Amino acid sequence: MSAHRINLTASVTWLLLCGFALTLGPATASAEEPTVDEMVCALNPKCAVPFVDRRLRGITTAASERTPGSFDRTVNFPFDSAELTPEARNELDQVAKALKHPDTRNFTILINGHTDAVGTEVYNQRLSQRRAEAARDYLITEQGIEPNRLIAKGYGKSQLLLPSDPTNALNRRVQFQNPNYSTTSVSTTTSGSGGNPIPRPPGEGDGL
Repeated sequence: MSAHRINLTASVTWLLLCGFALTLGPATASAEEPTVDEMVCALNPKCAVPFVDRRLRGITTAASERTPGSFDRTVNFPFDSAELTPEARNELDQVAKALKHPDTRNFTILINGHTDAVGTEVYNQRLSQRRAEAARDYLITEQGIEPNRLIAKGYGKSQLLLPSDPTNALNRRVQFQNPNYSTTSVSTTTSGSGGNPIPRPPGEGDGL
């Protein structure tokens, strides 16, 4: 076999391996996101299974304490934009399945937008508000979630997931939270409806 043919075969093999790796990349990342059952369990105080954020596996820096009754989801946006990417829509489709589940469908949900520490405090707060609103609008218009169940709030860089690694991409996240997590078990015991009291929505954010 000539040297030229050997080099050509090696190049083709390398390209095939690279393509295979790129194919596996998104699937591996997606596998780290919580499943529908895990999201339901995180919101439901009756679920006794501890929530584990697999996205933090391999992270050596300490993460902030997780808010009870919540889970994080990697919902991607283009740089300096609140437009949902196709990947972000797929992520929200999975969230919608959890919000429509019989164990959570009566819960009010806070949609909390977070950024990393790059940029000013005011700018990041406004951007995170716009992104939280974009996620809320998508769940309402595309997934049929009742508008009065969803409240969007932007926190900018004030609640970093990894405070000692402020520019880490994991800080850029959307958090879905049952704000009445601690009282839901009481209301379900007394009413038997599985619902929870609806908090009054906060005022509109700056970035709208």
